[in-house]
Amino acid sequence: MTMDESTPQYGMTRPISISLPEEKDHRFTKELDDCLRSLNYFESPEELDQRIQVLGQVNSLVKKWVVRVSEAKMPIDECTRVGGKLFTFGSYRLGVHTKGADIDSLCVVPRHIQRSDFFTTFYEMLKECPEVSDLHGVEEAFVPVIKLKWKEIELDILFARLALKEVPDDQQLNDDILLKNLDERCVRSLNGCRVADEILRLVPSQETFSLTLRAIKLWAKNHGIYSNIVGFLGGVSWAILVARVCQLYPHALPGKLVSRFFMLYSTWKWPLPVMLKDLDTSPRPDIPTLIDLVWDPRTRASDRYHLMPIITPAFPEQNSTFNVTNSTRQVMMNEFEEAREISQRILHGLCTWKDFFEEVNFFSRYRHFLVLVCVAATKEDHLIWVGFVEAKLRHLVANVERNKAVKMTHVNPNQFRPIKPLQFRIPEVDDPVCSMWFIGLDFDRDLAKNVDFTNEIRTFNELVDRQKSFRRSVGRGQEGSDEGQYNASMKTLVTHVQRRSLGQWLEEKDYTRGRNANDPRFKRQNSSNAQSIVATGSKRRASTMAEDTKPASSDDASPSTSQSASSQPMHSPSVSVGTKSDQTPGVPEKEVDENGEPMPKKICHSLSTPNLSPAAMSDRQPALQLPVENPDYSNTEHGTTISNGSEENGKDPNFSWVCEKAAASRQESPNPIHA
Repeated sequence: MTMDESTPQYGMTRPISISLPEEKDHRFTKELDDCLRSLNYFESPEELDQRIQVLGQVNSLVKKWVVRVSEAKMPIDECTRVGGKLFTFGSYRLGVHTKGADIDSLCVVPRHIQRSDFFTTFYEMLKECPEVSDLHGVEEAFVPVIKLKWKEIELDILFARLALKEVPDDQQLNDDILLKNLDERCVRSLNGCRVADEILRLVPSQETFSLTLRAIKLWAKNHGIYSNIVGFLGGVSWAILVARVCQLYPHALPGKLVSRFFMLYSTWKWPLPVMLKDLDTSPRPDIPTLIDLVWDPRTRASDRYHLMPIITPAFPEQNSTFNVTNSTRQVMMNEFEEAREISQRILHGLCTWKDFFEEVNFFSRYRHFLVLVCVAATKEDHLIWVGFVEAKLRHLVANVERNKAVKMTHVNPNQFRPIKPLQFRIPEVDDPVCSMWFIGLDFDRDLAKNVDFTNEIRTFNELVDRQKSFRRSVGRGQEGSDEGQYNASMKTLVTHVQRRSLGQWLEEKDYTRGRNANDPRFKRQNSSNAQSIVATGSKRRASTMAEDTKPASSDDASPSTSQSASSQPMHSPSVSVGTKSDQTPGVPEKEVDENGEPMPKKICHSLSTPNLSPAAMSDRQPALQLPVENPDYSNTEHGTTISNGSEENGKDPNFSWVCEKAAASRQESPNPIHA
């Protein structure tokens, strides 16, 4: 079949191909579906029925709540007609939700119901329900939400107040006029439902779209690039990308569309936007305040700086990927290229779909990591605090990647729990609840002579502290709001961990999962302190392996390494990196990597920069977080070479000055923990 004038056009352009599927396309799609089912990726009919029952119960509760609030605001005989309705959006509305996934929902009410009622009386009604657990509200969020579990099914309930007297059971949200006279937060809440409905309307086949999107989402999660909040792509963005491929290949089956997806986006010329319809020809209502929100780099200067624009199809059309940074985009482009090669091998029968979906080991990619630790005293406090900190994580990533010596930062969106004994301690809390995120660091060898992250960490700490104080002041005294519940036990820590020291922080199953974890270049050795992971490339010298994997001894370990890890206070030191500028005669083989280039010096934990003289450092300030418990040994990560890679600690005059400076800093701080 060839394209002609009668070919339907589903998007901004005509299709790339309208060829009908061949027999092998049906076979590939059947294999794809079987693979997803073998991975237990679909819900059982019983689990799906339970979701439907839960949504029905919550919908009934919404109606009862609207009636209860209305009784105080209007005649009783009119209260039964005002209505109220629960809508769904996100993965559940698109038909791609997985086993155990949460349900995104929207509570739509008539005009006389206020958001304050939602976070007070409705919150109290939920609290009284025996089926509800893990209930907490976030009223001051960008999109206000109540989070809960109803019979172990997680729900996020948003709120939207329409400018209507009644909200009947057959109410729809696709009419743009409904947005008139609404505040911006209600418009954002409605946007999820409107976008999901518009996506389903713009694809040639909803069944084909759903199966393709399921495959792409599972691949993205297993490759660690599924998270809008930390700078990758969220569910809506992946759905728009898949929908655009479906528009370009309207008759293709999912087995082929997956391959075409990566062929298209591995070569996409970003920041060229991905759109499902032409914004210039789409009719819009006369609502000036919302028209100003429409993504348009021709008139909005801020839109010109978006790195990977993927535009939502519902009015007001906006970029769903404004969190993407240079590093996260590069990580995704690398993954697209690798997936394109694997998907092509599948079409040629050289590998299977299980190879395509295999989880990738994140920790095998980098030698150095920054770790962001989120700590709270109780499970309830941690539930509030971890969401707040996760929303700020992208700021830390952006700060670090702006350092000229950093080639790329790669944040793992998964949260981890540290093993005990903890590598930090909180004097006020005996048994803290903790979560961690790991950020892989890739350095530019030519510039990584002496890298200092003190300012980056300080800026992040100030942001977290400032926002925390603001939330506490805004939410104080608000019933049903988490904002007034921030307390002094909620802490953050940014520190450095080498790959070979991961065993001190994580369980083995956490850092040995996925492809490349069992690569012969990775040898897990048991040392006297913890299990280590050491990269041993084929060109690495035997002396390097012996040096990296041998247990710490009294000759090469600092006095602080012999102490219990849990004895160290929770702290976020500045992080410095030094590398030798050139390979010179007399440098031992162990200082050379597999490519024959000088090995980078290890990152150190310090309150200052040890490679500069006191005069050069006089205008520097220590990081705001956490002086170490033993400041005299704060630079011991360097081993015996902390200055220019040649002088021993005891012989370097700068080292003594740094230790004295750190000790003075600790004495001046009455509290050894700073948020």
